[in-house]
Amino acid sequence: MIMSNKKGAIELSITTVIIIVIGVTLLILGLVLVRNIFSGATKTVDVLNDKTLATMAQLFTDETDNVIIKLGSDGTVSIAPGDSTNVVVMARTPDGEQVTSSRLKYTLTLDPANGNNCMTEGKLGAVRTKRIFVTPLDVPQSFDKASGSIAGASVELSVIKGTPICSQKVKVVVTDTTSNTEIGYNTFIVKIVQSGWF
Repeated sequence: MIMSNKKGAIELSITTVIIIVIGVTLLILGLVLVRNIFSGATKTVDVLNDKTLATMAQLFTDETDNVIIKLGSDGTVSIAPGDSTNVVVMARTPDGEQVTSSRLKYTLTLDPANGNNCMTEGKLGAVRTKRIFVTPLDVPQSFDKASGSIAGASVELSVIKGTPICSQKVKVVVTDTTSNTEIGYNTFIVKIVQSGWF
């Protein structure tokens, strides 16, 4: 009887060792898989960033403006209450020199109330209209990304639920801080539309 208890204990300890080895092997395989997924995702993001910068450069070779807002031909971004979106603003140095993080700055300003736009008191009013913009207004902002003589930024917008339908013209002024001069401006329209069923 004593012999059979020892045999059972040895079998139990061998089973435990086998389970531990299998568990460690699966853990290592899982960690390698996660590492490969994240390194692949990082490479994909780098490729997308490079392609974005190449697209930005292509836009400026096709255009004569120093400030471009990438929207449709009507220059309007439509957003429903409860949604968020971004508007891409791009600028280039007029002399073709390298952009540094502090060289080009952009400032967003809103058209004043004119009876039809969001700034009008009967619509949203100034305070509620300014809350749509996650990116601060009336303050010079640095661009998010730069390559060569081209810089790009993402203007963030967020409309809370229950916001009435209206539209607002936004002016983007880009300044070269080395010469303290305005290199150009462009405009776009934020149109708050009725939200759909889904």
